[in-house]
Amino acid sequence: MEGAAESLAHLAGACAQISLAATLCDLAIHHRTEIYLYDDADPTPVTSADQLRRAADEMGRAAATYRVLAQGLSRRLASSTTRIGEMVRSSHTASAQTPPNTPPHSRHHR
Repeated sequence: MEGAAESLAHLAGACAQISLAATLCDLAIHHRTEIYLYDDADPTPVTSADQLRRAADEMGRAAATYRVLAQGLSRRLASSTTRIGEMVRSSHTASAQTPPNTPPHSRHHR
């Protein structure tokens, strides 16, 4: 399909963004649970909140990438379906206008 390599590259980028977002969420959770485990842990949620904000930003970018890819794929598939439909209609019109090449079969009575 035309543009498949480019679409695949964008899809890989979106997957990387989702992976980064998951890592940031994991870090945020880790930082918040550290306060229960270590006396010297940062008791403020600022670090975790920042990581969650960055995770949300990455997820937003990934969602936008997926949306663009899905719309492009839908347009290409619709265009492809339209072209196939036109070719089938054209083929049927041409065959209806052209007499068959083979003579009609005669019936043999025994």
